[in-house]
Amino acid sequence: MSKTKIVLNRDGVRALMQSPEMQAILMEHASKMSSETESYVAGTRAVVKVHGDNGKNELLKKVGKYGRKNS
Repeated sequence: MSKTKIVLNRDGVRALMQSPEMQAILMEHASKMSSETESYVAGTRAVVKVHGDNGKNELLKKVGKYGRKNS
């Protein structure tokens, strides 16, 4: 049985990571955590910053609720 080799199209992945669609997906998830968000495109990818922690780690509790799901 032979091994399968996958080669990513670097330009395509870069375009996807910087796309408005990726920003929209990130903003959708970030807005579940806080209404104070900002998005921008960094050098290689879209970035969303979430603001608004009240000093009681409420934002961290929400990240646990809306963050990455464990398999």
